[in-house]
Amino acid sequence: MKTKPFGAPVTLPQEAIQQELEKRGWALSALSDAAAALARANSTELLIQEVCQAIASQGPYVLAWVGQAEHDVFKTVKVAGSAGSAMGYIENIVVSWSENEVTGSGPAGRSIRANKTYVVEDGEIDPGFVAWRERAKKFGIRSVIGCPIPDGVDGTPFGALIVYSKAPNTFGSSEIQLFESLAKEIGFGLRSIERQHKLDDQIHEKELTQERLATALRATIEAMSKTMEWRDPYTAGHQKRVASIAMAIGSQLGWDNERIQAIYMAAMVHDIGKMAVPSEILTKPSRLTDLEMKMVQGHVEAGYQILKDIPFPWPIADMVRQHHERLDGSGYPLGLKDEQISQEGRVLAVADTIEAMASHRPYRPAKGLNSAMDEIQAEAGTKLDTKVVEAAFKLLENGNELQKILDVH
Repeated sequence: MKTKPFGAPVTLPQEAIQQELEKRGWALSALSDAAAALARANSTELLIQEVCQAIASQGPYVLAWVGQAEHDVFKTVKVAGSAGSAMGYIENIVVSWSENEVTGSGPAGRSIRANKTYVVEDGEIDPGFVAWRERAKKFGIRSVIGCPIPDGVDGTPFGALIVYSKAPNTFGSSEIQLFESLAKEIGFGLRSIERQHKLDDQIHEKELTQERLATALRATIEAMSKTMEWRDPYTAGHQKRVASIAMAIGSQLGWDNERIQAIYMAAMVHDIGKMAVPSEILTKPSRLTDLEMKMVQGHVEAGYQILKDIPFPWPIADMVRQHHERLDGSGYPLGLKDEQISQEGRVLAVADTIEAMASHRPYRPAKGLNSAMDEIQAEAGTKLDTKVVEAAFKLLENGNELQKILDVH
């Protein structure tokens, strides 16, 4: 009986991978919309309301609310703001964060009391959700996450962010990470608004908020890229190497940090559309037929369709859609020419070409960096942007940075 060598990549079923990507897409969209709400809110009420609306507008999330921990005898959790199609669920609801109350055994009470995230994977079987089970059924609620919001009184959290889904098992590790980040940023936002008369402090807090949200976005993009590698181990690391090359080229071109971060995000998921291509074609150890090649080329449009509805701060989906376009119109999927192709699309085209030729593929050995550079030089000015190619050669000249990238990753 054959066994996999130790450390071999784990291959997940395509359906499971697609479900994971879809779940992360919902959470990522909610986080991105909520980031915009945090940035523009100028009052506590507006901040909470807009964040809840941002969450409840995505995927299976039917309700989001922020509960504020009161310090009365009952330890009431007061509804500070809410949004979603299942708003009736919290109408006249009684919730406590006391361990001595039945209504303190749910996600809101537990997350506040323990100051850590609590997840109800399926409300129909979770023993801590008994008090609300029948009520939840009326509104189609199956799974819940409660995340503590920091900066309360006497070491107690301010309250909790509670999100409800109509599907069971909605909140996996990636989604938990995102909603925990968002709950923390709500805390930072609330504190910032309270001190908004101190303009310097407010600006600083918002900068920290954006930085943390950018980190969360980056972590999720990397998780999505990792999911792709489970399915196609032969290209493991390909997107990471392309991202590193693209960032280095962008830096060489004088781009600012925000633009470099954008090209990194796009490069990390530029082949996500290969989810739509059968595994046996992606890993075929011989030359592809014309039909198989068309199926592989279809990954660009598929990637665009996966990403286009996620409200990134940058046009990530368009960048991904253009990484196989060429200046002379010979590329795909749209046959764009010259100025129709963005600068980011041009950088991705060069970075992808270099990595693809320099690295091993199932159907051929690595051709090496020198062959890759000869290829982009031959296509400079016709298929590839001359300035981008020149920037790549400067990386080659400056301590052979390109080879270092290929060796490290």
